Order: sequence, then structure tokens, then C-alpha cells
Amino acid sequence: MTVIIVDDEKEACYNLSNILLEFVDPGINIAGIANSTIEAEALINKFQPDAVFLDIEMPNENAFQFLERISPVPFNVIFVTAYDEYALKAFKLNAIDYILKPISISELTIAVAKAKEQLEVKKILSEKGPTYNQISQMASGNARPENIVLKDNNNLDVVAFKDLIYIEAMGSYSKIYFLKDGIEKNVIMSKAIAEYEEVLPTQSFFRVHKTFLVNCRFIASILKENAYMLMLKNKLTIPISRRKYTPLMQHLKINGLA
Repeated sequence: MTVIIVDDEKEACYNLSNILLEFVDPGINIAGIANSTIEAEALINKFQPDAVFLDIEMPNENAFQFLERISPVPFNVIFVTAYDEYALKAFKLNAIDYILKPISISELTIAVAKAKEQLEVKKILSEKGPTYNQISQMASGNARPENIVLKDNNNLDVVAFKDLIYIEAMGSYSKIYFLKDGIEKNVIMSKAIAEYEEVLPTQSFFRVHKTFLVNCRFIASILKENAYMLMLKNKLTIPISRRKYTPLMQHLKINGLA
């Protein structure tokens, strides 16, 4: 994995470089170090890195302004900063991870693992159709994605939204049930259900319960007994919270799914 480190403090750059090579992965190729976004842009154009470790507060142009200026961004971003107030905005900009200074080796190791995982995803997506630039455009809102990438151990599945059956919340994790070659499978992902609710098309998916996000095209019937329940086409039943019943019925009617 080829990376670039960007921080206006030279000592911070060398510290991160040493930690990466000595404690995380000696095989990482640190192609360059930049102390400004101008230097960073030149290195990015020259080396086409897989990931950029990026400080947020820098003179003249902060990291968010920089990324917006050079968008679409064809590399993974890992923010490294002392300011945790930026966390929410960082993740909204699709950062792979967000590491606070002083740097934790364990957190840095996790971030590098995520970046490597995304490289695998990039490779699979390029083999299956969309280019990485197209995926970046999707993320920036210039196009609508139609697939999701699901990773289970060493297996990666690119699954069309239409083949997702439902998602079950498991705290900060989610269990995703989907069809692959006509066979029902499931995988646990390290993202909260709310993140999937934001990404998946609202005309097809509905949060019927705090624990369940359902693809309405897999609904077979709605049961009204002691409590409201969904019967899916695979015969599985899923609870509907009382306050979600009326909005669900309206949703199904509006989208022609009733």
C-alpha cells in the first residue's frame, strides 16, 4: 500500500512515519511527506497513493477545503488530528478512519487494516464494472450507487441493493441478510444500522423497527395479531414498532409496493 503523510508539523510527520513502519506494517510504502496542501497535491499527482494520512488544521487551507477542491478523491483518507470536534464531518466525507493525537498504535493498526480492505473492494469493483472514479462520484452525490460491498473474513461480495433482504442492528454492528446467486446469506458488518439507512434508497428500504431495516420488495404480508409483524417471502417474521405501522403503510402505498 502506497501512502502519503500530510501535516504542517514536520515532527508529527516523521513520528507517524516511524510508528507505521516500526509498529504497524514495515511493508507500507511511504511515498512522500507534505507539510502543506500544495505540497500534498503535487505528491498525490506524482505518486497516485492508495491512502493519505491527513492532518485537518493547516495554514491557508484545511483538510476539508483541500479535499473538496480536488474532488473526486481517488484515494482513501485517514484523518490524523488533535481536534475531535471534526469527527462527524470527517466521516461524512467518507474518511476511512479518524485518529486523534497522540497516536494510538492499536487505532492506527485498525485504520491501516480498513484502508487495505478498501483496496480489495476497489479491485473487485473495477473488475465488476464501475471504476473507482465512478464510485467516488456516487459517494459525492453525483450519481446513485446500486451495489454494496460486504466483507466476511476473506470473502468479498458485491451485492445489488435489490438483493438485500433486511438488516438487523447489533449495537454498533449490523447483520445483513442478502441473496447471492439465489442463496440466502448473511454477514456481520462493523457499521451501525443508521449508516445503511442513510445510504440505501428510501423508496425500497424502510426502518420498520429500531432493530430492523427491511427491503420492502421482500415483504409477503403484514400480520395483525397481538402486535404488528411483517412476513417476508422467506417466511421469516419481523416486528413492526407501533409508531412505524402507519408510516410503513403509507410508504408501501406511495411507492406502489402495497
